Amino acid sequence: MPKLFHVSDEGPFTMMSPRPSPPGTPHEGQEWVWAIDEAHLPNYLLPRDCPRVCWATPQAPHSLLSAPATRVIAVEHRWLSRLQQASLKVHRLDSVNFTLLDATAGYWVSEKTTQVQDVSEINDCLIVLGRYDVEVRLTASLWPYVDAVVAAGGEFSVIRMRNAGPRQAADDVR
Repeated sequence: MPKLFHVSDEGPFTMMSPRPSPPGTPHEGQEWVWAIDEAHLPNYLLPRDCPRVCWATPQAPHSLLSAPATRVIAVEHRWLSRLQQASLKVHRLDSVNFTLLDATAGYWVSEKTTQVQDVSEINDCLIVLGRYDVEVRLTASLWPYVDAVVAAGGEFSVIRMRNAGPRQAADDVR
């Protein structure tokens, strides 16, 4: 079993109980403990509501997506102070009752209450992401990155885009 984690703006917790999946998602109503595997953990080392576009760089053929880092996360400028002052708890979970839901995103779920094995705290996302060889790009708009990762295929995540600035006509890179 891989190492599994749950990142939260709340806590720390000693146990994680199943909670209903959010409305409007494909899993609405399912009661699960959600976890992320270690390979995808950097995508979640930001405040929960922060909109972001994340991708692994080895298979990133589009010049907008290339980078010397192994992973890139693009975030809007307006989130910078929140990234630097985040108070996140990273809970390492007992992975025994989890099943893989989505290998591309690294999502694992459990219908059972889960023991937290240990907790670490993040107070500055940029410092921690640097330790994971993540390049953080600050940008006025995430939409050019959304268009580029979708066109390129490969491994990517587009998270909390409902909180992103609106798409402008100049944002379209196609």
